Order: sequence, then structure tokens, then C-alpha cells
Amino acid sequence: MDDYLKRLAEAQNIDEVTALIDRLVQKARGGSAPRDQRRLFIRRLVLNKALLRDLQTHAAIDHLFVALTPEMWTELFADAVERELPKVLVDVVNWQTDVDHRQLLRLVPNSDPKVLFAMIKSLSAHIDKQEGSARRLGGMRTARIMADLYGLMVRDAGAWRRRSPPPCRIDGERIAKLKEDKALDQLAEAYETRINQLQRIDLRRSLADLGEERDAAPRMAESDFNRTFLVESPLRIGISSANASDNHMRSKEQGGKTLNIGIDLQMEGEEHTSPPLTVTARRLAEPKLILRSLSMDFKADFEASSKGDEATQSKLFFAYRRGGDEALRLVKQALVHVGIVRDHSDAIVSDVAAFTGGGGLELVTSSKVQRGSGLGTSSILAAAVLKVLYRLSNHGYGNIENEYPGLYDQSVLLEQSFGLNSGWQDARGACGGPSAIKDFHAPPTDGLPAPERQFLSGIDESLFAKRVVLFDTGISRAATRGLNEVLDAYLTRDPHRYPAIRESLDIHDRMVQALQQGSYGQLGNLSARYWQLRCILDPGATSKALQHLFEHPSLTDLSEGGLITGAGGGGFALLIARGGREDELRQALTALRKMAPYAKSSVVSYSLNRTGISLSERP
Repeated sequence: MDDYLKRLAEAQNIDEVTALIDRLVQKARGGSAPRDQRRLFIRRLVLNKALLRDLQTHAAIDHLFVALTPEMWTELFADAVERELPKVLVDVVNWQTDVDHRQLLRLVPNSDPKVLFAMIKSLSAHIDKQEGSARRLGGMRTARIMADLYGLMVRDAGAWRRRSPPPCRIDGERIAKLKEDKALDQLAEAYETRINQLQRIDLRRSLADLGEERDAAPRMAESDFNRTFLVESPLRIGISSANASDNHMRSKEQGGKTLNIGIDLQMEGEEHTSPPLTVTARRLAEPKLILRSLSMDFKADFEASSKGDEATQSKLFFAYRRGGDEALRLVKQALVHVGIVRDHSDAIVSDVAAFTGGGGLELVTSSKVQRGSGLGTSSILAAAVLKVLYRLSNHGYGNIENEYPGLYDQSVLLEQSFGLNSGWQDARGACGGPSAIKDFHAPPTDGLPAPERQFLSGIDESLFAKRVVLFDTGISRAATRGLNEVLDAYLTRDPHRYPAIRESLDIHDRMVQALQQGSYGQLGNLSARYWQLRCILDPGATSKALQHLFEHPSLTDLSEGGLITGAGGGGFALLIARGGREDELRQALTALRKMAPYAKSSVVSYSLNRTGISLSERP
């Protein structure tokens, strides 16, 4: 039997494993498989490296239950499951093992509450021993498992008569109260909610040191009193993020990869391309605060002065924290972030006056694209606003001549301060030029990812802009939903969705190579496959209208392939035109305006931007 278990651990494919399963079934039926060896069988099967590599553990378990009836499995392996599976589940979390925990729960005979409770206790004890990011990140996967465990437990009304749900350091106040009240029917949902909370907690902890470096009371230099500053910024075409490998948990545990192109845009009625995001800032002689958004669908104004009631104006300023005011909330929070306005201040005009030497401040933002474009608008705008505010504050992040990398980390911190869950690399996509951010990785500690940014050289920019067609679908999208779907696929290691993440990482490397070689046919094929994988990960990323772009013969004959930028669901699309048919593709896309879903669509002219976020003085 020892030789058999060794062979099971070393088996190289699903066929070898299933043959060994059949052999074990025969031995177990004949009574020649001792208890300890049955326990080891469960461990060797679940943690077989070849099965994990090929994501075939679920197939092996499928075969197991073909070879054994549920009754026979209970009779022969119930004790082994109870003793071994709780420990195996801890190893799955601790080693970041690529196996779907829901497949392991199938091994629990009749979803026995005693075994499920042992799993809960084992996971809770393990997480309680962890510290820092190791606990919070491991806790996210644990919370996902807990949700399913408690979901199974509530099926048995008497399961908790002699037991109390154990406390756990990842629980949070809501879960602790539910456990105290034994509101077991609500625990599954509560743990699912807790996952994103833990991610935000860990992200804020990772960024905490950045906040400690800020000057609590900056002052504007008198030499800047009569100057107007202008920040101009590109947006970015996100050709690949390896399907959200840059999300916080994935990038810290296993690293991530992205491929961005910084672009300027030429919208309808404009004569040439220009940076699509601008921010202007100037001191006002009178003590007042004027904020304006002139963005495409994001127009808003806020004004406060010394002539008005300070308390009322301050209350209106901070109303964005209670919802609404999306157009100006980023700018308002940026003023707090930099220290110009005190957090929870009841005298914002006085704060501004103290910063400007008795004067006021005007900030105007503008964007050529609407929200949900998939071009990194919010993250890049955050960096642009911070750039000019840090310049006014005489902070190194706002240096006119040099781009300071810490500015991008500050933009992440700013977004997180009011709950936006963007990728680590989003703002870095505005650094200018084609850039691949590779090995976007940090160990699971209380620290920041340390991306290695590689600028791609030798790209024919005019050929790129000719072959790669940028199409504004005019369809709005919700990025957060898509990010949550990808996170769930990663946490569960769903055998139907998780392989898409793995394949996306490989496709990313081939995309970079195709772009560098000018192989647009290959880039189109890879983009098409990448988009298919995105839709596997998140079916909500697509729709009948969006699939029209990639499946209708009138377009597929003219295109090598394409994708929706960002999280999908709408926004901008990229289509790789076939050589010599670029104008035909643009004409066909323009004609889509006759279709109701594309009534607001347009083909957008662009050029590559190599400058990145720039700051200058205006006359």
C-alpha cells in the first residue's frame, strides 16, 4: 500500500490517477486498505501536483464517485475524511493551492455537520496564527470557504445544538454579532461581504506609510500666487492586464502583468489629437474655493466663499461622503488627501485661505471621455489632480521636470480612501508610450507591489494607429462587478473559470512579443482569445450588442480580432484591422450608429503619447 500511495503522489496525469483510484477501490472493498492509508489517500489525491498543475482535481473526484456509490464512500472513507480533510483544507489556503475547495467539500459524506464544523475550527485556528497581510489575504480565501461551509451547515437544523460557531480574527463586527446570536442562516452572505472588506483593509495597510509622509499643513509659496498651472494627461489603452492580474490580492500573492499604451485623443469636431485629461489650478485673490468639472458627462460646480456660512458650506463640501456628487468627489478628497482641507473640517474656506496666504483656490478638471470608458480615467485623473496640488504645496510629487513614481501610489491611496477598487497599475498606464509592466508583484507583507516597468521600443506608431482601431461603443459599464467576478474565480479556483486566468498570463507575454514585432495579425488573434477568456471569467462583461463587434460577418471580414478595454461591459473597444482594409473597418463601425445600442458610438482618432502626465505654467 505504501508503494501505491507513493505512486499516487507522483502520478503525472489524470489517466494514471484514475487507474490508481480504481485499484484503491478494489483494496478498500477487500478490507486491505488500513485507516491511516485511507487518510493518506485523500491527501495524496487532493494535493497531487500534476492534477493541480492541469486543474484536474475535480475530474479525479468525479471518477472516484463513479467507482464508489455514496453509501460505499461513507462506509469506507467517512472516518478518513473527518480526520484528514480539515488539515488538507488548511494546507490549501496556506500554500495558495490551485484547487476548488467546493470539490473537496464533495468528499464530506452527506455534508456531515461534524466534519464541516471541524473544518471551520481548523481554518479559524490557522488564520488566528497569522499576522499582517498573510492573515488578511489568506483570510479572504478562508472567508470564501467559510461562506460555503456555513451554507451547508444551515441545511441541518440541529447542527448547532451542541456547538457554538468559533470566533475568528477575520470575522469583523457583523459576523461576530451573527455568531453571538447564532443567526447561522446569515453567515454565508456575511462572509461573502467580508472578502472585499478584508481586501480594502489590507490595501490600506499596505499604503499606510504613504499617508504618514504627507505634510499635515502645507503652504503655497508666495512666488506662485500669480501663476496658473496646467496638468495634461493621456489616457491608456489597456491591451492586457492578464485579465485583472493586477488586482490587489493576485498581484501580492502571485504577481501580475499589464500592457498599456498611453494615448491622446481627437474627438468629433477637433482638428488634432491632444491630451484627453486636463486640470488647471490658480490662486484667487479673495478667500473662496471654486471647483469645476467640465468633463463630457460629468459637469458640476461647487463654490464656497468667506461671505457664506462656513459650517453650511463645509457640510455641503463633505456631502460626497454620504453618496452622490461623483463629478467632484475625487477633487474634494484630493484636497483633504494633500492636507489643504482638514479632514471633517467645519471651515473649509478658512483652510484654503491658510494654504494660499489669505486667498482662494480654483480647480477645473476636464475629460474628453465619459465615465466607464475602460481607459483608466478615474485613476489617471486622481494622479493628475494630485500632481498639481502637490506642485502648489511644493512637494516633490508635483515636480514639473520629473515624474515621481510615488505619485502613482498616492493616486491608489486617494481612490481607496473613498472605496474605489482599481488595479495597482491603472494610473501608471498614463506614464506615456507603449509600456509593459511585468512582474507586478510584492510578497504578502505590509508593503507595496514593486512593478518593473519596461518601455517597448521600435514600435511604428503610425502603423499602430492605423491598424489598431479605437471604437467608443457609447455603452456604459460597471467595472466593479467585473473585478469581483475575477476575484471570485481566483479565490475559488473554479475549474471552469480559473484556467482563463492562467491562459491570460501566457497570452499577455505573446501580446507583448507580437506588438514589438509588428505582427498585427497575431495581435488580433491573441486579442480575440483574450476577450473570450474575459467572457468566461465574467459573463457580464459582454452582451448581444458587444458580441456583434466580434462575431458579425460584416466586421469579422475586416478585422483580425479585438477586445473591450478594461473590465468589459461597455466603454471602448479595440479592433485590429486587416492589412489594407483599415478604412473599410472604420466605415463599417461608423455605420453602427444606425443600430439603437450604438446610437452614441464613434470611431475615435488617437495618437501615442510619450510624455505622460505633464505639468506646465499657463500665461
